[in-house]
Amino acid sequence: MNRTSISDLKAKAKDQLLGNYGIAVGSFALLFALIMTINSIIMTPVTMSMMQDARVTGTIGYLEEFKLQALSMVISLIAMLFSVGYIRIISNIATGRDARISDLFFVFRHHPDKIIIIGFIMIGLQFVLLLPSTLIGYSYAPGQNMLSDGKKFLLYIVLYLAGLIVSFIIDLMLAMTYLIYLDDPDMDVMSIIRGSITMMKGNKFRYFYMLLSFIGYAFLVILSFGIAMLWVMPYQTMTLVEFYLDLKEGTSAEYAEVESL
Repeated sequence: MNRTSISDLKAKAKDQLLGNYGIAVGSFALLFALIMTINSIIMTPVTMSMMQDARVTGTIGYLEEFKLQALSMVISLIAMLFSVGYIRIISNIATGRDARISDLFFVFRHHPDKIIIIGFIMIGLQFVLLLPSTLIGYSYAPGQNMLSDGKKFLLYIVLYLAGLIVSFIIDLMLAMTYLIYLDDPDMDVMSIIRGSITMMKGNKFRYFYMLLSFIGYAFLVILSFGIAMLWVMPYQTMTLVEFYLDLKEGTSAEYAEVESL
């Protein structure tokens, strides 16, 4: 089954956004503001407390680091709920449905536990895969130079890179989970995960190539001090939606061919 090229998907994404930049940019700006506000409310008191303790003890303890990582996970999960709502807005634009800013809160009204479970699975797998290198990192005494033990440092690098690569491959396999959920919020979590794995078979490199094609825009965002993000994120998200719709159409066609045999 021939798939639409990434360049054609990106061109289609641009066409879909024409006349819809107001809702696409406005909802992203609100998404960014919500996430930054939540992050500030949760993290500011904790980081200030840690800084005060560090002035007294001279170091930040492992318990404080764990607390910081746990809170970061909570913020990531909350951000994920809003981000999936933003994907719904862009998906509605792509499919000609009514796109509303209120859909940023869509997940909160439709089985938010499913997105949280999927997020826990993805974050949990990454945690497990990076745990060996993390434990080696914690084995160093506070202030100790990691390069002081060449073999241990080399082992740390190998385990870290291996965990990172496997984690990234899993992320590619699960890349369509949120869009599958948006198509049918009543679908159970394991069916959503299996659906993404099935759709991404033979398409992981193609999806990776799509991600790489936006690297140049990252430099544009940096050079514009983040302002270009208001255009880049709707464009990238719309391309993701078009990628999913292309996979969905191809998968449906393949099933139809099988049933006709």
